[in-house]
Amino acid sequence: MTSTQDRIDLESYLSKHVAAEAISSPGVPLLMLTCMDSRYPHRILDTMDSLGLRGKYDQLILAGASLGVVLKEGWRNTFMDQLEFAIEHHHVSQVLILDHRDCGAYKHFLGVSPDDPAKEKQAHDEKAQEAAQEIVVRFPELSGKVRALLLPIETVEELAIS
Repeated sequence: MTSTQDRIDLESYLSKHVAAEAISSPGVPLLMLTCMDSRYPHRILDTMDSLGLRGKYDQLILAGASLGVVLKEGWRNTFMDQLEFAIEHHHVSQVLILDHRDCGAYKHFLGVSPDDPAKEKQAHDEKAQEAAQEIVVRFPELSGKVRALLLPIETVEELAIS
């Protein structure tokens, strides 16, 4: 579990872990999976632009982000088909899953909310781990190349993926 001292803002995280490799790679090396929540797209797009990553990533949106990959077979199939296309045609070589706190999908389907931050974080950790495993089973070349973040309002927490 990530401690409060380990939290950094989204731009710092992406700058440290994603930007250099994405910028220097040919094609569109990064696929971002985000939630459909309207509170976050501007923050994500602004951050990606500020790091010079415009044109270096594909973005897919599913309710709950990681939850969407594991919750419903149709959603998982859509995600996997799109990821396969992105790998083949855009040369995607890494995946970044952006979950967020106070997610309506997590509330609706799992009954977790920000009222219990530890339980909420645990649910995101578990679903991110499951999603990463699903991705790597289907695309072994992405082993070690799947990351997941939990976006609160001002910082990110890295989710555990082994």
